[in-house]
Amino acid sequence: MFRGSADAKIDDKGRLKIPSKFRELLFEHFGPKVFVTSFGHPSMRVYPLAEWLNWEEVLRKSGWGDDPRVQQFLRTVDLYGDEQDVDSQGRLLIHPRLRKHARMEGDVVVLGHPTNLLEVWNEEVLDQLQAKEPLTDETIRFVSGILREARNGNGGPPRPGDGSGSGGVPPA
Repeated sequence: MFRGSADAKIDDKGRLKIPSKFRELLFEHFGPKVFVTSFGHPSMRVYPLAEWLNWEEVLRKSGWGDDPRVQQFLRTVDLYGDEQDVDSQGRLLIHPRLRKHARMEGDVVVLGHPTNLLEVWNEEVLDQLQAKEPLTDETIRFVSGILREARNGNGGPPRPGDGSGSGGVPPA
């Protein structure tokens, strides 16, 4: 649903004003409630609350709740996580712990992903990451394969950890 990017700033009070191109879609399709967190790279992830609740339901029903990897993931998500309401001016208050971790200060870039996710990066950190980890031909081929398989009605390629002997497939 979201796509593209937009520049934004973190104000002196630690708030992000969500760019209008994303804010309008967020309010129209999901409303003002969001879950804000970070995991992986030092960036901020903004999920419409309804979308995040889907993630939680999958994890609850998966049978993997006691797995140390799931517990580690949830510990990190919850450490930086905060349920928020985007105010009428489109502002979102960022918890100080998350601001520090993701370097949410000054100029930021908001990336809109069609997976109903807004990813917010400190502009300098994102530039450094893009230089260090540029888009590769292998990644382009992988994503092209997903799209080709979906277009042909065959589903997508196996996900990492799927398949026999991977140790990553939940029991049936």
